[in-house]
Amino acid sequence: MTDRLIDRLAVTGTDTGVGKTVVACALAARARQRGLRVAVMKPVESGIDVSPTDGTVHSDAERLRAAAGSTAPLDLVRPFAYDEPLAPMIAAVRSGRPVLMAELDRCRALLEAEADLLLVEGAGGILVPLDVHTSYVDLFVRWQTGVVLVAGNRLGVLNHTLLTVRAIEAAGLRIRGMILAALTPPESPVATDPSRATNFEALQQLLPHLPLFQFPWVEQVEDPDVLAATAATAGFDQLLSRVVS
Repeated sequence: MTDRLIDRLAVTGTDTGVGKTVVACALAARARQRGLRVAVMKPVESGIDVSPTDGTVHSDAERLRAAAGSTAPLDLVRPFAYDEPLAPMIAAVRSGRPVLMAELDRCRALLEAEADLLLVEGAGGILVPLDVHTSYVDLFVRWQTGVVLVAGNRLGVLNHTLLTVRAIEAAGLRIRGMILAALTPPESPVATDPSRATNFEALQQLLPHLPLFQFPWVEQVEDPDVLAATAATAGFDQLLSRVVS
């Protein structure tokens, strides 16, 4: 399959902890449900979570792989992994293992060889550095991806979103959709924060040229069927329109 026939989507966030992995998994699960061959990639992951009770390892890369139904080796899905929960550039320097662009390119090519869709999840925000010269926006330009921007529905999201949109568009990348994700259950006390009730309408006014979506709080984030159903209800099929006829 040639690059021309592969849709590449990068999922990035306005910050860390905004629901980016849940949204990426939901996109992967929905694409798979619609019959697409989905390849997933978390180029760099730092701060792998190990359960203190049973030693189970939980990582974004493994969650993505499960949501996509991928059998690709983890070292292709996640070429660079670091123990410390730091920005990739810092974690790489402290470990003595730099992030290598040529290795990321090699893994991407292998993953997408038989795929209809490649989903690439970044780390933190669009300008998080991979090394002193390269950030995620540079990687996405290198790979010519479309971009799905995820923002957490909380106070401050307007500023963070506008800054991120400017950075993405200044790099010449197309934002395929912007997703405002719920960060707490509806019954949570902080859910009554007035900013959470007004952010979506404000973003519609501030970014009228972008497709905007809302993604609700999901309890069963490890269940691909639940994620796929939530993605469908949220209108994510629009984000898959290039590869679904």
